[in-house]
Amino acid sequence: MQLVTYTKSGNGPEPLLAFHGIGQDHTAYEPWVKLLGDRYTIYAFDLPFHGMNTKRQVHPITLDKTQWKQQISDFLKKEGIVRFSVVGFSMGGRFALTTVEMLPDQVNKLYLLAPDGILKNPYYTFAVRNRLTRRIFKYVTFNPSLVMKWTGVGERMKIIHPSMSRFVHWMLDSPEKRKRIFLSWVSFRHFHFSLSSLITLFNRHALPIQFYMGEFDRMMPPDSVLPLTTKIPTAQRFILNSGHNHMIEKTAEFLAQQNP
Repeated sequence: MQLVTYTKSGNGPEPLLAFHGIGQDHTAYEPWVKLLGDRYTIYAFDLPFHGMNTKRQVHPITLDKTQWKQQISDFLKKEGIVRFSVVGFSMGGRFALTTVEMLPDQVNKLYLLAPDGILKNPYYTFAVRNRLTRRIFKYVTFNPSLVMKWTGVGERMKIIHPSMSRFVHWMLDSPEKRKRIFLSWVSFRHFHFSLSSLITLFNRHALPIQFYMGEFDRMMPPDSVLPLTTKIPTAQRFILNSGHNHMIEKTAEFLAQQNP
């Protein structure tokens, strides 16, 4: 199955593969096109079950890293791309990391914006662990009243930050969103990483990595990437004045002010 759908924008000399977060689509990278389109030709992808893929992908798929490598390799051949840089936000960080993991010799630079997948999320790990837990996850996702109630209680007890509670409610407030998060979590479950393997990979290839984290982000706190940044000499961490949802635009604004 062809999974890769994307738009091509900008006229810069370097190809940039861009992967959005869950619940978004390729238009999330419009700030990068506007502010950085003279530096990059931006290939903004729609993840499976998002954007242009919403209607044509309606059932869970089994997507592993080898399959993704083939998908991206076919895309690179079609576009005549040899070397490129990669950016991924939140869930898109898993796709960015997998792309680099599979094709490290072709990557110039990696931008990770509040990336998912660096540290293991116990809720995600449980939800997709096996057939039984996936059935439980499906029931809870499509019958979210318990989750909504639990996050509300947690917020009142100050166990859950209000921004986290708002995010959960936003992700589950319509049948379409509930379906998308279920399909995505289940289908992307093979996109997980070993920290030691990532550290070895990045150090072997001396790959420049820039992490952009939000000062007020409760989803992916700035310290969540320290297990990588402290052990990779070519890694940099920048903390921006932002929460989770505005990291793409805030990073574009930051980079636009820097020398190319």
